[in-house]
Amino acid sequence: MALIVCPLCVREDDVFLIRTLPDGRKEARCDDCDFVFTYGAPVEAPKPAPTRSRPAARTRAAAPAKPSVLPIVVARKQFPTAADAPLESVQQALLRKHEFMATVPYTPDPTVAAHWKKYQWVFSESGLDRAANYDLQQFVHDPTGGNPGPTTELDKAWTLMGELEAARHVRATIQHLLRGPGDLEDRFTDLAQGTFAQAMPGFGPTLLTKTLAVAEPYRFLPILTLDEKRQIAESVYGIEIPAAGVGSWTVGRLAVWTNDLLLELAGDFDDLFQAAQFLRWAATQ
Repeated sequence: MALIVCPLCVREDDVFLIRTLPDGRKEARCDDCDFVFTYGAPVEAPKPAPTRSRPAARTRAAAPAKPSVLPIVVARKQFPTAADAPLESVQQALLRKHEFMATVPYTPDPTVAAHWKKYQWVFSESGLDRAANYDLQQFVHDPTGGNPGPTTELDKAWTLMGELEAARHVRATIQHLLRGPGDLEDRFTDLAQGTFAQAMPGFGPTLLTKTLAVAEPYRFLPILTLDEKRQIAESVYGIEIPAAGVGSWTVGRLAVWTNDLLLELAGDFDDLFQAAQFLRWAATQ
């Protein structure tokens, strides 16, 4: 080891190390001249090794909160009423009704009447379990009194389930719609959305509406789609009906309430087939 020489008196035998400074230099003292000095070059402190940062844990984005659905009593009060129709539209619709009654002949279709009467029994509490499976399947496809549109989904489900199971689901669907617990509007929605455990796939809003029109021919118009009812309400009476699925406007609530609103606005007719004929006619004028 090299000897330490005092820079003041240039002696080396009486120089003693005192301490090491934080920067790496040494501090010494010469006993001969009592001189304290430092020597050596500063040493750069070693840099800490870079730490590998862990990637932030991926957190599943919280699903957007579904808008709360208002209780049916509250939502019903927010739905348009006949009083919301502009006076000018109501007066115009009344003039069109007078014109329709005077110029457009109406004769009840005996084929429709017989078909409706048959299925009123089929859908009754005593007839539903006794009706033939064929009659249930035929109702889905028969356009008499109202065309339910494409039935591809239901036909596929019927094939996959087999006749007995499919017919059981159709019976359960009709029973729940007509006589199940709770409000009709909510039962309709449960069946249309498939949240009812025994709902028949493909037995959607048009078939549900046709079922209601058959079972209650003095309350439900044979206008099967909500879109058509909304279009009639706006074009004939100037009332804008909310779209289904927005907030508290479930498909069942809108299907039932729009039907009731159009009935109130249209007024009296021989039957609801004539009322439906007028509403469709008025929408094209």
